[in-house]
Amino acid sequence: MFAKSKEIYLRARRLSKSITFRLIVIGVAMVLVGSAVRHVITRDLIRNGMQDLVASQQLSMAQYAAEDIDEKIRARRRLLEKLTAELPVELLSQPDKLEAWLALRHNTAPLFSLGLVVIPPSGDGAIADYPLFGGRRQLDFTDRDWFLNARDKGQLSIGKPTIGRASFQGVVNMAAPVRDAAGRTVAVLMGVTALSMPGFLDLIQNHRIGKTGSFLLFSPQHELIVTATESNLRLKPTPRPGINRLHDQAMAGWRGAGVTMNAFGVENLAAFASVPSADWVVVARMPTQEAFGLLNQILGPLVRTSVIAALILALVLYFVLRYFFEPLNRSALLMRSMAAGELPLAELPVHRQDEVGDMVASFNALVQKVQQSESVMAHIADHDVLTGLANRRAFLTRLQQGVALAGRRGAGLAVVFMDLDGFKAVNDNHGHAVGDNLLQQVARRLKEGLRLSDSVGRLGGDEFLLLLQDCPDRESAAMIAQKLIAQISDPYTLGEVQVIIGASMGIAMFPEHANEPQELIALADAAMYAAKRGGRKTFRFSEAATDPVAQSRVDSHVSDRNATQPK
Repeated sequence: MFAKSKEIYLRARRLSKSITFRLIVIGVAMVLVGSAVRHVITRDLIRNGMQDLVASQQLSMAQYAAEDIDEKIRARRRLLEKLTAELPVELLSQPDKLEAWLALRHNTAPLFSLGLVVIPPSGDGAIADYPLFGGRRQLDFTDRDWFLNARDKGQLSIGKPTIGRASFQGVVNMAAPVRDAAGRTVAVLMGVTALSMPGFLDLIQNHRIGKTGSFLLFSPQHELIVTATESNLRLKPTPRPGINRLHDQAMAGWRGAGVTMNAFGVENLAAFASVPSADWVVVARMPTQEAFGLLNQILGPLVRTSVIAALILALVLYFVLRYFFEPLNRSALLMRSMAAGELPLAELPVHRQDEVGDMVASFNALVQKVQQSESVMAHIADHDVLTGLANRRAFLTRLQQGVALAGRRGAGLAVVFMDLDGFKAVNDNHGHAVGDNLLQQVARRLKEGLRLSDSVGRLGGDEFLLLLQDCPDRESAAMIAQKLIAQISDPYTLGEVQVIIGASMGIAMFPEHANEPQELIALADAAMYAAKRGGRKTFRFSEAATDPVAQSRVDSHVSDRNATQPK
């Protein structure tokens, strides 16, 4: 037994000193070290690439949601300003007639889901409201920020989101002063919107990003979470300073995307975008565990593959080296036999001459997949999801390029702001699916009706922007506009439904009307509004200088643009 153990020990010792064993150890060590280095480098490269890609996606979604909410807030502001301008001052002393007047306006444009309220300057109770809420007319409004701003500062104000004292649900109040002929504030008109109103904050409340990601909307001014995908966060205070680094930066005005730790200790990839009209901020966030989940799926098999490869390499090296060294071992045996006199001295045969090389594996499948994802995200960032047209950002980029090129060439171009006539009725009567189908067909007709050098984009809803390159004069623009209006006015077959709509267009010419892209869009929008007032299904050229209403819309556009530009 002892002799056998000693023999095994001596054989193992000889094996450990053999070239075969040493080459196997060196080969396996090289594989393992190389795999470890490759693992670290690959992990960092993939994580950085994925972070940039997902952050870009998150920021695009946050900006999309912010633009959607901003437009809805602006629509309510415009409606409130319109109502305060139209409200007959004499009705303030006739509550019943004032209530009927409010009912008619609310039913015509029900943007304020919880109604309209007219409050006297004293703030003690309400003169009239519609729809009626028990006890609302007896409330004291003197301590409400939106009331004081509207009454004392004479400006439209958006209040702090809160639980309504009459509706007992989350609301946001907007108020504007009602002035008499002398310009004195004689009342305050308030509009109340439920935060849960369908079509208002749906993108925040009813959508998730992936499986665990979510949206959040907060007010830096009031340090309050307005709403969120998670219902338990709604109308709760924002995190205290020092808890969430990116949130603290966003409270100070920063916008962008990055990795941060939330109040619950969960690492998130978060993107922040502004809602300028309400001074709110949209947050699109996703736990990094899900955002970088693909990384773990890639690296896990990579580690297992490396270990398996090391074992396979050890076996292959063993058999290959044994095969390569077999002639050498045979030669050594023959030499020992010759030295012992068992065989006569003779030349040793050369059995073969060959080379051994190493194979290196590549992981191009992952690179290809990342490139495909980047291509898809770049397309989503610059195109409207529903129609495939350029979105606001992409269109503005094309317009800036077109203006620069036209300026260098001394050529002209036209910007057309188009709004569909009758689209809302189709949406209301036949549903959003039919409305979406209609928008897609309108987009196809627009693309088919334009030249290859022209561009078309969708701002949102039923608003479109057209860029007519090499358009030297009004006659050329008018001819294209008439052609497009005729095409859009043809009947549409939407499943089992056939509808007819129209289009109103406003046209601004470069350089006749303006030299700046934003001003061209603003002037075209104002001209479109004039076309609406002029009977619809027609077009108007920009005449902002002679049309006070149009000029006010241009001023509003320019003001909005200045407010959203970085300081």
